[in-house]
Amino acid sequence: AEMVRAAAANGVVFATNHHLRNAGSHLAIRDLIADGRIGKVLSVRMFHAVRLPPHLQGWRINDASAGGGVIPDITVHDADTVRFHLDEDPAQVVAMAGVSGMGAGVEDSVMSVWTMHSGAMVQAHESFTHPFAGSGIEIHGSEGSIFGRGIMTQRPVGEVTLVNAGGRHAIGYEAHDLYSRSIRRFADAMAGRGRPAADGVDGVKSLAVALAVREAAQSGRAMRVNYEGF
Repeated sequence: AEMVRAAAANGVVFATNHHLRNAGSHLAIRDLIADGRIGKVLSVRMFHAVRLPPHLQGWRINDASAGGGVIPDITVHDADTVRFHLDEDPAQVVAMAGVSGMGAGVEDSVMSVWTMHSGAMVQAHESFTHPFAGSGIEIHGSEGSIFGRGIMTQRPVGEVTLVNAGGRHAIGYEAHDLYSRSIRRFADAMAGRGRPAADGVDGVKSLAVALAVREAAQSGRAMRVNYEGF
């Protein structure tokens, strides 16, 4: 939060590396919601339980002081994805976390439920220990549902399907590189053309949600998300 405020005070462009909102799949989902294709959003289900590959298993699984644990590593990205799609911030969370075979002194699995100010509810599952679970997101509304399969990844892959009274509809999207788009948006912002794909405030708010999830899991209580004035 202090870095974001300092950057703003000095006219410095601040971006956060939230890659998922740059995916063509997630951009297509956001457009479907914004266009009213599923009506009022009622709930979201997030599936982000994966197998952390060996080359990433250093501090992430054994050093809380370095930001280890699945909550600071993956929950932050899921929080940003929900904020990106629903255009609102989580208000309150409950959670339970545990160790399921990989974490040493940090959690490697967490499940949480978030309430949004609109009344929508979010269910999220993140883990380092699920090699075959697959990833995805479901967004359910009063007039339809969106199913994103295999899209919670750094690669431009996966399927998006809209289901409504008219049946099942495969949704196409541009399969561009996520990071190339992120860097391009950052460069444009530095040149005075628009804003980064995810700015500093997006980073602060996603971290605030993750910290609330961690505190809820540790305390066994529902936690309000503290956005530190942002």
